[in-house]
Amino acid sequence: MKRILVISHNVFCETSNMGKTLLSYFQKWDREALAQFYIHSEVPTNGVCTNYYQVTDRDVLKSIFTRRSGVVYKEQDIQYDREHSRTDTGLVSSIYQKGRKRTPLVYFLRNLLWQLGTWNTPKLRAWLESFKPEAIFFASGDYAFMYKIARKIAEIQKIPLYVCCMDDFYLYNKNADRFGGKMTHRSFMKQVRKTLSGAAGIFTICEKMKDDYFKIFGVPCYTLHTASSFEGPLFCEKKENVISYIGNLGYDRDKQLIVLGKTLKSLNINNIPHAIDVYSQEKRPEILEQMTLENGIRYHGPINSERVKEVMAKSRFLIHTESFADNMRHSVMYSVSTKIADSLASGTCIIAYGPKEVASMAYLAENNAAFCITDDDDIVECFKEMFFDLEKQDAVSKRALALAKRNHSREKADSVIQEIICNANT
Repeated sequence: MKRILVISHNVFCETSNMGKTLLSYFQKWDREALAQFYIHSEVPTNGVCTNYYQVTDRDVLKSIFTRRSGVVYKEQDIQYDREHSRTDTGLVSSIYQKGRKRTPLVYFLRNLLWQLGTWNTPKLRAWLESFKPEAIFFASGDYAFMYKIARKIAEIQKIPLYVCCMDDFYLYNKNADRFGGKMTHRSFMKQVRKTLSGAAGIFTICEKMKDDYFKIFGVPCYTLHTASSFEGPLFCEKKENVISYIGNLGYDRDKQLIVLGKTLKSLNINNIPHAIDVYSQEKRPEILEQMTLENGIRYHGPINSERVKEVMAKSRFLIHTESFADNMRHSVMYSVSTKIADSLASGTCIIAYGPKEVASMAYLAENNAAFCITDDDDIVECFKEMFFDLEKQDAVSKRALALAKRNHSREKADSVIQEIICNANT
């Protein structure tokens, strides 16, 4: 087994989407052959890896004056008893929340910070030398500076670089209509192309992304489906007559849920719930104020990973939704989230509501693994069919479980990574 250096924004963990995905990919890896370089204000809480190097925005800001940065975490530093890996609070947390808006100005300032600061220190080089990585697995994102870091470390160590794309940041510029948006994206794509041109391979989240990225970048591409965070199906003595949504409410998913919720409420039919139970870490007041029973929504707030499994197990249906709005549709065109992998593995029937050309919707439809609603005019009939055709419910759930076992097991993800990276002649 080769020694792999994972470069990412998030640490391996069970609380962030990126952290959970990375955890699922490397859960079965020899932990002595795994190290991670990450940049968020988080501490290690999981023993899948015992060798970490962290450089945060705050560290880089200080390094402009000190020329020093970076913290090493070893096995004795892992905080297994922490409920969340994040450590930022107060002002730092507020700044991070503002940065999540991803405006052209935010991109410019953060990239500039990492250009002025120092991350490539003797301390980092000594840490790399002690681990001696044989390949890099870079969980890419939408900040140019991270591509520079991954490329530079690969050059220093003279090792192959594999780039993992879990979302599309290349073909769609969400800031195209904002001042400075096109210039920021051109600058970003310059770094992307420079990094990908020298990459040994690209891991993509779905077949559509794999085919399109190969045409654009001319680099070998491999589909690496997101692994579920648990082995299904989940057990429940008795299902409750509820429809649940678990996840973030961004990308207009709140509006989609309200459409479904209002429809449920208007039906007023026995055995069909009159509201959707929503579980999310959403904090934006303009969204939360719409999460009401009047809109067919029962809002419960955030829940931990164990409660997620409980809710999935007891629910009669789970919802996956994507927006029909053009700008949102383009931004999630290739998205197939961890939530879908977990929903498939849960054994609970899935309702998928959104445009048919989006990768997640197409994936579920092609495999007949959900009740798919791709037109608002079909919502009422689909709801009636779902709740009263028990035979079809059972068939859909069984196909979903089969799909989870085929594409979303940890063994599958591990075998894909091992086959591509460990068997490469490099």
